[in-house]
Amino acid sequence: MSFWQENYQFIKEVYEMRHSKMAEWMENVEKAIARIMADKVYTSAEFKRERDTFNSLCKDLERTEVKKWLAQILEILMAERAKDQKKTEGDKLDALIQKHEELIPSVQKTAVMVDLYWKCYAYGDELKPHVEFLDGIMLSSTREIAPSCIENVDELIERQEKSLQQLDAKRTVVVDLIDKGKVILQHPEKPKFLEANVKRIEEGWDDTKKKAQERLQLLNETKDAFINYAENSEVIVTEFEIAEEEIKKVKKIFNLDSANADLKKRQDLLKKSSDTINGLFASINNNNATMSITIPEDKKKILGKEIKAVEAKLEVTGRFKSTVTKIEELVAALTSFDNSLKVIDAWKDAATAELKDIKEASGGMLPEDRVARTMDLQEDIAAKLEIIKACAATELALLPQGDKVPADAQVFKDELARITKFVTELQSNTKIECDKYSNDVKFWAEYRTGIKEFNPWLAGAEKAAAEGLSKPADLAEVKALNEKVGAFDKNCVNYMKVLTAADAAAQKMTTHTEADNEVAALKTRYETVKKVANGWVAKVDTLVKEWVLLDNTVTELNSWVAKDKSSEGENQFSLEKMESTLGELKNIFKQKEKLVEGL
Repeated sequence: MSFWQENYQFIKEVYEMRHSKMAEWMENVEKAIARIMADKVYTSAEFKRERDTFNSLCKDLERTEVKKWLAQILEILMAERAKDQKKTEGDKLDALIQKHEELIPSVQKTAVMVDLYWKCYAYGDELKPHVEFLDGIMLSSTREIAPSCIENVDELIERQEKSLQQLDAKRTVVVDLIDKGKVILQHPEKPKFLEANVKRIEEGWDDTKKKAQERLQLLNETKDAFINYAENSEVIVTEFEIAEEEIKKVKKIFNLDSANADLKKRQDLLKKSSDTINGLFASINNNNATMSITIPEDKKKILGKEIKAVEAKLEVTGRFKSTVTKIEELVAALTSFDNSLKVIDAWKDAATAELKDIKEASGGMLPEDRVARTMDLQEDIAAKLEIIKACAATELALLPQGDKVPADAQVFKDELARITKFVTELQSNTKIECDKYSNDVKFWAEYRTGIKEFNPWLAGAEKAAAEGLSKPADLAEVKALNEKVGAFDKNCVNYMKVLTAADAAAQKMTTHTEADNEVAALKTRYETVKKVANGWVAKVDTLVKEWVLLDNTVTELNSWVAKDKSSEGENQFSLEKMESTLGELKNIFKQKEKLVEGL
């Protein structure tokens, strides 16, 4: 018996043990690969352990000696074994070797990924202190602060400036790390967490820098607000005092030029004071709003009370404006008053000249023109006296009264008195002149009334005369026409009385040339109408008589014919009488037709 046969069982156990170890090793390698390639994000220490385990397992990746030994030993063990058993054991070894050969590419690929992943984890470790640094700066830049005084703000500013300096000092390192991360990101098999790490450091740097700058800006604005609040609070008190003093300086001035100059000065001072005070108060509120972002609640309450106290004093701007408004109203009233006096002063010279012209030119004027001009002047004077009356009321309300009147106000009083005296005397003189022509006014009015009544009638009468008379068709129409013509003629007589009365009134005026000419023209037109009326009366009267005669003759003829045809007068019918009556009737009818045609 050979050595192998004698030790078959022992050798077989050794073979199976090594075969099993080979399979177990491959299983461990697969597990290591699975852990490394898993989606789980390890800490760098955890990944280092996995990496070391993987590298340890893969030291002798090819396992050439092991595979060779297993093949040789299996061949020896199966040399005298059944063919089926030999095939079974051979297939098991082939499967093991096949699995090993298939595992090698996966291991090689994983080895590459392990190196890449380790770089990424190492990169994360490198980022960690810088990320923690940025988080610290971010925390200090965003945490709540509550400075109660400017000293606290200065301390915070100093700290924040130091933080920004630290950021600036780290800038180069952080930028290099970001660039380094971006280079690794270019690898197509990069892990997902790498992008998050790069993004975190990149955005973290930008956000931290921004927040740190914003906090420093807020602190600087808060410091400025503390300073400006204190300064503005002092300055606005001074401005309140200045406004109070300016209100006391406002006085009434009655010299118009001086009053306008003083008003302009007061308006400018009011605008300057109001703009300054309102601007300061707005700044104080803005300062308070800025400080209130950070200061504690108790400090906010104190500032709120201080601002309320300042706001209560703002009423001085309203009083200042009210005082200047009164001066504006005074100057406007003085200007209107002065303009009214100037207008009347200029008018009085023209009115005086008008009265003089009426006096001197009276001989060459028509009486009615003289009366009209005198009356117009009187009306104008009366209107101006009403204005003077209003000016007097204005003077009482506007100017000081009593014994001690300021000189500039007395100038207006004297001017009003002078103009009032002059216009009153002018009114008296005009009345004297007007009284001289009072009868002319009365007769002129009577004359014009008559003319106004006569003219419309005359125009209508002329129209009727031009249209002529309608031609009657029977006796009733003739009688109606006769009444119409009679009424027309009667109106002519009556309206002639109106014209005669108007002419009589005109004759009583001092001069009446124009009236005489107008009456003469109207009489000429009247005579034309009256002539037509007279002709109508004569014609229609004759027509009525002829028509009545014709009608009576026809009636008589009809009666006679009826009587002759009766049984009583049947034998008494006279042909000669019939012919005579018909001839007469024919002549009357012709005369009637001729008269109708002649209308």
